[in-house]
Amino acid sequence: MLAFVVLGGVLAVAATWRTTKQYAASVTMVVSSPDSTDGAAGAYQGSLLSQQRVKSYANLVSSDRVAGAVIDRLHLKATPEDLRGHIVAAAVPDTVLLKATVRERDPRQAQMIADAVGAEFTRAVAQIEAPSNDQPPSVRVSVWERAKRPDSPVTPQPTRNVALGILLGLILGISAAIIRFRLDTSITGPDDAADATNLPNLATIGYDTDTVRRPLITEARPHSARAEAFRQLRTNLQFVDVDAGPRSIIVTSSLPGEGKTTTACNLAISLAQSGHRVCLIEGDLRRPSFGAYLGVESAAGLTSVLIGAADLDDVLQPWGEGRVGAGKVEVLASGPVPPNPSELLGSKNMAELIELLHSRFDYVLIDAPPLLPVTDAAVLATRTDGVLLVARVGRIRREQLRRATDALRAVDARMVGTVLNMVPTRGPDAYYYGQYSSYAPRGRHARASAERAALSAASDAGVRPARPVGAGPDGSPRATREAGAVPAARRPGEGRRANPAGSGRGKAGPNPAGGARTGTREPAGAAGAAPRAAADPSGRGMRRGTAQPADGGRPAEATDESASPESGTAPGGQAAARPPSGR
Repeated sequence: MLAFVVLGGVLAVAATWRTTKQYAASVTMVVSSPDSTDGAAGAYQGSLLSQQRVKSYANLVSSDRVAGAVIDRLHLKATPEDLRGHIVAAAVPDTVLLKATVRERDPRQAQMIADAVGAEFTRAVAQIEAPSNDQPPSVRVSVWERAKRPDSPVTPQPTRNVALGILLGLILGISAAIIRFRLDTSITGPDDAADATNLPNLATIGYDTDTVRRPLITEARPHSARAEAFRQLRTNLQFVDVDAGPRSIIVTSSLPGEGKTTTACNLAISLAQSGHRVCLIEGDLRRPSFGAYLGVESAAGLTSVLIGAADLDDVLQPWGEGRVGAGKVEVLASGPVPPNPSELLGSKNMAELIELLHSRFDYVLIDAPPLLPVTDAAVLATRTDGVLLVARVGRIRREQLRRATDALRAVDARMVGTVLNMVPTRGPDAYYYGQYSSYAPRGRHARASAERAALSAASDAGVRPARPVGAGPDGSPRATREAGAVPAARRPGEGRRANPAGSGRGKAGPNPAGGARTGTREPAGAAGAAPRAAADPSGRGMRRGTAQPADGGRPAEATDESASPESGTAPGGQAAARPPSGR
């Protein structure tokens, strides 16, 4: 609306600037009749005659006869037709006055033409109204007030034009807003989503320009509005049904591009931050994207398990290092793209796989394809406890969201609620939750938090990317492990003690057995890859990433030359390659 108002004002200013200035000069004439009889009756009849003549004379002032006489008198270079367009005459109501106005670009010329019109019109009336040459005219017209030179133009009028332009822009803006409101069927808020689905809205995730570069909440500020939105989703999801809450949840949408994958990943991270064991399954076998978002290997995964080409433990990939409680995230990537994804997702093997994951994890989240283009999500919904429907505000329409909901109800799927994604945080459609940032910690506590964050990741930063299970010493991924091998993350006797200082740093020092000192530093946050330091020879475990010698002397800080790849040092004292910590 504001744009229309501004546009109307700008157009009015432009039109005013381009309009040629015109000046107006007016001459006033009086129409009278001579008194032929004495008494009041004669005066009254003369007054009526003059008023009747004034109405007729108003049309004769701008006639060709008068215009031609004015041109001849002033020697103007114009035609009578052109001059008539500059002369306007009107009778003053209930009087015998006649007023003629002339408009010209030059104020002096306007005055001269107006005076000439008055003189020539009085002469023409005297000739018309004279009964004969020797008798006076029955009606006379005389100039009562001559024209004055105008000082200011009558057109354009900037104030009036700008006011009219703004008013017109306001009317157009209101009309456009009403039309847009009537014709716009997109989802604009929780009320529209509730009307289309009859489901509760569990969370509202605001639009963030950094989402494209940093899609995961572990890469955002801990107290950002987006991180709080996923905490709200986690809380509401846990209280959907206290007695029989959903444990296996499908995260899907109506159309592609609504943010279902990022919602599933961030929900898994948020649940892990609260201490839950979460299995994140990439159920979108048509367009897998976990490799780009989470950095996991997708060569083997769900498809491999369903067709019997690999065991579940061989393709489950621990993702990140749980720093809040005992939570963890394990990812089951899509694997090879099959020719029949709907049949695989609806197979008996898929149902048995979900039941197996129920016994090992607190939550099983499945990123499923959109509902309207394909039927994979509807087929998979019959195997899980609930469906979470993601809707992008401003893009998805009410009818499309209603059709997606009907597709789930057709297979008797349990829908737990909706999640509104990419909600505007600015403008008229902004959602109020975008003001959460004003409640973030500040002052002395905020500075202390910033100093701690500079040394280590924040306590609620959640999980961090780690090397996929089964990766070689050089960091290259493998689809399956060697026969009989035990995953490094589940190898008995290996603890996951973090550095008490939170830095996660380790050192390499001289080997008690005479090994070479490597001088390498182990990256922090590499959960599931290898222990931070080797166990000491006496078997007393690890402490602060150093090995304790058996004689109780100074602790050794390196492993021997025959250390395994998981120890962080390759045979011969060379440091083994490690994957990035994901910070």
